[in-house]
Amino acid sequence: MKMLYVANQYSPLDHNAGSGTDYDLCQAFLSHGVDVEIVGPFVDQPSLLERAYHSYIHPFFTKRGGVKYSSAFIRAAGEEVNRAVEQVRPDVICAYFAAPLVNVKPVVPIVYLLDTTLKGSQDQRHFFSRVEYLRMLSWERKVIRKSARVITWSQWSAQILHDYYKVPRERISFFPRPTALPSEHVPAKIPVTPADFSTIKLLLVGREYERKGVDIALQLVELLNQAGMETVLHIVGLKGRDSSRVKYFGAYKKTVAAEMEAYVGHYRWAHFLVHPARFEAAGIVPAEAAAFGVPTITNAAGGLATTVQDGVSGVVLPRNSPAEEYRKAISYYREHPEEYNLLRISTRKRYDLELNWDSAGKKIYEVVRDAVEESKR
Repeated sequence: MKMLYVANQYSPLDHNAGSGTDYDLCQAFLSHGVDVEIVGPFVDQPSLLERAYHSYIHPFFTKRGGVKYSSAFIRAAGEEVNRAVEQVRPDVICAYFAAPLVNVKPVVPIVYLLDTTLKGSQDQRHFFSRVEYLRMLSWERKVIRKSARVITWSQWSAQILHDYYKVPRERISFFPRPTALPSEHVPAKIPVTPADFSTIKLLLVGREYERKGVDIALQLVELLNQAGMETVLHIVGLKGRDSSRVKYFGAYKKTVAAEMEAYVGHYRWAHFLVHPARFEAAGIVPAEAAAFGVPTITNAAGGLATTVQDGVSGVVLPRNSPAEEYRKAISYYREHPEEYNLLRISTRKRYDLELNWDSAGKKIYEVVRDAVEESKR
């Protein structure tokens, strides 16, 4: 099978680029013998008029966000992809972002992968102005309509694709989002010794303070300590002012061995990953935590209820739950250490079954293969 993989703004050759998903996808396809040709990534070069609009005119009328990509980007990327299709003559086109596919001619099957739909994101975040949202929605609809298969990371997103975008269920596949950790950094097995809760060790991994709910995690630490349960929180991905109970560690580079080892050390240290995100398309870090048998305490924002299976790899609270609900969940497992150990075991088992790239890559490859075979019938 020959594939044209369409990169957007992140190189599939760089594990540090974006979330690293482009890299992991291409590696998964290569591991299944796919002949992968890459076009992109592309650089957005908006016209002077578009720059003026986004810098001055749009912000004058609203504080909401503008489009992620210029019309010039959509046009130039589409032209380059169409040229690549003519040169490579692939059996299938695959992309993780919609923008470069908007003007692509569907002469072979297109498999479009997405974290979540624009509709789902806008419903929960209300980030984009209405005019800009409608522009991007028209682009996304075009891509979805001409895609032979659409793959996403959650049941929540899959339901929106069916209900709102009217995609037939047989064209939709969803899988829980796998870890981005290289397999050599995942332990072969996890220790099953009784947990020492004399100090509760919490970990939060994220780079956006408000969206990732860092303020909720800080409130949680205070509530636990006020209740007489000594608690420490490590925040990875952000810098801040340390205290006796909260330590900030900034971001780590996955391609630097020493930094990667320091990064995974936080998972070895933690009792729980707390992920009180106000919006999350799916979330990678709960899968990373699962590799170390660390349960995630989160809420049903976005697609998190697929990434974290309630009662199996953590606790999924109702969306927008306050810090007190997180405190109750953690207090319960502190008071029931035998159940905590069972939760650790089932968390790691879920990683072994679903939350790794060997498993996810095989499923994605099979969807792509089926799309190609169907096109040849």
